Amino acid sequence: MTAFYLSKPYDPPQAPQNLPLDRPWALLGGNSPQQFMKTYWHKKPLLVRGAIPAFELAKRMGEPLGSAISAEELFKISSNEAVESRLIKAKPWTFTDGPFKKKAIPSLESPNWTLLLQGMEARHPAAANILSWFRFIPDARLDDLMISIAGPGGGVGPHFDSYDVFLIQMSGRRHWRISEQKDLSLNPDLPLKILKNFKVEQEWDLEPGDMLYLPPHVAHDGIALDGGCQTWSVGFRAQSYKEILQEGLWRLAESLEDIPELEKRFADPKQTATSQAEQLPEELIKQVAQKLNHLKLDRIETFLPGIAAYLSEPKPQAFFDGSADELSPEEFSFQLSKRTVKLHPQTRLLAIGARIYCNGEDVTAGQAGSIKKAWRALAAKKQFKGSVGKIDANNSLFDAFEAGWLVF
Repeated sequence: MTAFYLSKPYDPPQAPQNLPLDRPWALLGGNSPQQFMKTYWHKKPLLVRGAIPAFELAKRMGEPLGSAISAEELFKISSNEAVESRLIKAKPWTFTDGPFKKKAIPSLESPNWTLLLQGMEARHPAAANILSWFRFIPDARLDDLMISIAGPGGGVGPHFDSYDVFLIQMSGRRHWRISEQKDLSLNPDLPLKILKNFKVEQEWDLEPGDMLYLPPHVAHDGIALDGGCQTWSVGFRAQSYKEILQEGLWRLAESLEDIPELEKRFADPKQTATSQAEQLPEELIKQVAQKLNHLKLDRIETFLPGIAAYLSEPKPQAFFDGSADELSPEEFSFQLSKRTVKLHPQTRLLAIGARIYCNGEDVTAGQAGSIKKAWRALAAKKQFKGSVGKIDANNSLFDAFEAGWLVF
């Protein structure tokens, strides 16, 4: 039995509400968040030894720390149909989607397998706390926290990601090899996206508490050295401009329903007789151009609400079963003044100035000032406690609570 099986589970703290952005952080190798973003973010890799100092301190005291989530817990979570999970085996490479029964997962000491679990911030408070450490990066960029647990030799092969990722070693050791090579062609004969020609440039063994940051398109390969090796990956999404603009335009088209003027029918009393009936009439082109100009489609402000709504949508696997607390609007208002309401772990919130978008919806439009204030607090601090006055029928805060988007 490997020694880390006997380690105490690490209890990651919640980050403070106001992060010290100009002071050095151990998590970032002595860089402040400002320095990290300027020097490394989206630019070059960074290896941080002792990114979580508690691991080294506990080791010196003879009380080593291990992952906050045990292997048994992870295996149980992988059996949940609502969780995106994958089992990858090497020699030969195979790929299976979950959910998984426990007997389908190899033992911790069996070689050459890896279990991946996505969206773990919604499944365990420790994972949600880890994500809070990275709120010096805009929420709109955050994807999720993935946990990888593997047997000796387990990994997913040399590959690259199209997004930024922080790889935190939580249990056991993992050997990392990276390369900033330009050749990112894939092997067409494998079921996984594995690089065809991987040329190692740097390599390290990461111990529990160490972290490796990689910007997009840096080739990397992580191989577990111990049974039960756990790596926690904090990933940041990057959609294509095409996807962002398509979603913004689609929501802009939906918003046209709110412009009564556009309900009027096209009229062409000035249309003259034509010998080219097949041509789109100039009068139609002229009037449509006028309407488009009135909509000011050349301004970025026109697209931003739709883009914010899109980026605030929860992940496809997110599931909300409604509030477990059946409260009347009056009871909800009373509880708000006494208790703290927080975002459900799968709820996404984004802001454009004073407008707040929750799970794809503008929740501040037409709301009272006290409700808007509550939403701004939820967006900035992920929690709110205070008086909002009388809750009427048109109240987005209560609606979100009833939908399960907010929880006490």
